[in-house]
Order: sequence, then structure tokens, then C-alpha cells
Amino acid sequence: MGTLSKRNGPGHLGCFLLGALLPTAFLLFVDSDRAGALLSSMSSLGLGNGLRSNLTSHGGSAPAGAGEDDQVMFKGLAELLPRVAMDDRTVIITSVNDAWAQPGSLLDLYLDSFKNGEDTAHLLNHLVVVALDARGFDRCKAVHPHCYHLNATSVDMSSAKRFMSPDYLELVWTKLVFQQRVLELGYNFLFTARSFFTKTRNFFDNYL
Repeated sequence: MGTLSKRNGPGHLGCFLLGALLPTAFLLFVDSDRAGALLSSMSSLGLGNGLRSNLTSHGGSAPAGAGEDDQVMFKGLAELLPRVAMDDRTVIITSVNDAWAQPGSLLDLYLDSFKNGEDTAHLLNHLVVVALDARGFDRCKAVHPHCYHLNATSVDMSSAKRFMSPDYLELVWTKLVFQQRVLELGYNFLFTARSFFTKTRNFFDNYL
């Protein structure tokens, strides 16, 4: 595939690949008001297979007992985020399962891309890796200091899910509920789909 020079900047191939990756990497970086309203409206679709019947009531307020439920469902998240967030309360989030977290797999490549990029290594201090299963969580803890086990569903998340299957929808809904909880706690986030930033500059300099 070739390499990108730090001195001369990315070549045509590098620019093309970067242009293809950035839309995926910057899936969601919005303030809490806009994203909260978006997720609240999506809750009316009734997805989640029992994970949460609705994120909000019809009047727009949280359901009775939602705060207590969130504290149980997302135990430890409120304590983790202050340690990871930037000064403007922004965190970077990605998710893995057992398969993606195996040695030499996507998680290692993802972390290495930050370490080898231009002025990107420090961003690892602000990265939360959300593990969807226990084995993925154990592997994450071995290679990264800021890991979170999202244990919010009974579905086995250690393997791939067929697109639009009930388990796939449960996975998507679980991630959305998690993201809303981050916003409810007063943080912004950049969700990345394990895209790689190898040999690129600090993208926050240009996009924030």
C-alpha cells in the first residue's frame, strides 16, 4: 500500500484513503443537546428487544426510574469519563469484541495507528475502548488503560452479527443507548469505527 511521508505530506493515494476513512471515523461528533434530541426521537422506533422500551416518555422526559437504571446498566462509566476526557469534555470512543481484540487483530492495529501517527499518540489518553464481551474486555485491559465493559444486553456480542438480524439490531441499539448515556453525563464524543490514523496529523487540529 506504501507509506506516507511525515515530511512531504501524504501523496495522492494517502489523500484518497484518508478521504475515504474520515467519513467513517467522524460518525458522530455533536454536542449533547443535538445528539440527545436525535436519540430521543429514535427511541420511538421501539428497537432494543427489551434493552430499554423507550429512552424518553412521550412528553420528552426520562421514564420513571431511568436514572437508577442507568447507574446500574452503566456502572463505573461516570467515574471513568473524567479521567479520559479532554479539557472540553470530549472523549474518543471505539468498540471491540473478543474477535476484534485478539493479539495482532484490529485493536492492536488501531492503537498502533495512534502511536505511529504525527502528533496523535497523546490522543490515546482520551480514548475509551468499549468492550462488548468479557474476553474482549480482558484483552483490552492488557493493551490499553481506558477500557469499559458494556454489559447491557444478554446477547452474545463476541462474534459477528448478520446485518439487520435481531442480534444486530440489539447491538446497534446497545451502542446508541451507551452513547446517549455519555451525553447525559455531560460529555461530547467522537465515535470511531476502528479506522486507522497511521502517519496522519492530529485530526483535531483541523476539525475541532
